[in-house]
Amino acid sequence: EDVLFRISSLEPMDCTPEIVALAASSPRIAPHFHLPLQHGADAVLRAMRRPYTAAFYAALVQHIVSLMPNASIGSDVIVGFPGETDAQFEESVAMLRGLPLSHLHVFPYSDRPGTEAAAIHPKVAGTLIRERGKRVREIGADMAVRFRAAQRGTLRRALVVDDGWSAVTDNYVKVRLQQHAERNTWVDV
Repeated sequence: EDVLFRISSLEPMDCTPEIVALAASSPRIAPHFHLPLQHGADAVLRAMRRPYTAAFYAALVQHIVSLMPNASIGSDVIVGFPGETDAQFEESVAMLRGLPLSHLHVFPYSDRPGTEAAAIHPKVAGTLIRERGKRVREIGADMAVRFRAAQRGTLRRALVVDDGWSAVTDNYVKVRLQQHAERNTWVDV
């Protein structure tokens, strides 16, 4: 059977050089990664108990792009984590702007009863969390536009979805087809 596997929500520290090399060399693994960064400031990553640094994450993304220039790399980012300062937020924004990501999922922090984070103070004001979320979503939108523009003129394999007038490329770009195709079939776009 003609199957393509897509790696989804792999933690950065679990995305080993061997996994990246396998993805780069295998026609069975889509050039797509979803690697949650969570934050671009090391102090906030430590407070979140994330076992990696911003520099480690950036090097991982650069390594993937060096082997797979057309790879889609998405990420998750949390804004407004308790104690997040303006400077830490700006550090995260600067890091995001420098990464060759294709898209972002932005999450406003909210307390979950019983978690360590719920006990951390000071809390970031809700209005500031919404403002920060909007800024990071704008960065994500710019990333998506840049990534899609970089794909123009390339030939990609895509799976026909929905009503047969759309397809999703191996590197996770949804496109409108010029002619109808049977759903769940492969086409070149």
